[in-house]
Amino acid sequence: MSDLVAELRESGETMPAEVMRDLRSAKTMIEILKVDRSRLENVQRIEEYLSNVESYLLPTARRKFGEEYADEWMEKVFEAQKSVEAFKKEPSLKFPIGVHRDRCWVRVRPSAEIPIDRIRQLSEKIGLESRTQKNGLVLIYGEESKVKRFINEIAQLFRRGGGLPSIITENP
Repeated sequence: MSDLVAELRESGETMPAEVMRDLRSAKTMIEILKVDRSRLENVQRIEEYLSNVESYLLPTARRKFGEEYADEWMEKVFEAQKSVEAFKKEPSLKFPIGVHRDRCWVRVRPSAEIPIDRIRQLSEKIGLESRTQKNGLVLIYGEESKVKRFINEIAQLFRRGGGLPSIITENP
């Protein structure tokens, strides 16, 4: 949608403030959803924001660039909606069983760049406990300062490798 906004702006179209606000809100909520998939109400909010944006942008694109152009964007919107639907089907990630409530924790998705054994080595080096869950995620838990250090070090490893860490969820 933000690409369509850019194209419309280039053609001289001005965007209403509420459209831009809803687009920014949707982007923010998507980032939150990437970290914490357990709150399905966030999916509903994303859908509302994007629906508001879509209801302005697509008719404007149709008027400005024609039917075929708008139909291409409708297809892109449909594909994006399917990816949001995938979030609804994933099992929610609740507080991990067996971790004391006073402990800080994070779940990490292993990758080719950072395999499970590297995640475990780093967590042990910092003094954290870890265990692999049935869904393949590695649960890292312990003192808050150590978990923060772990997240920073994992992020640095991914930066060196050119990727971003896939930290799934963490407790507040």
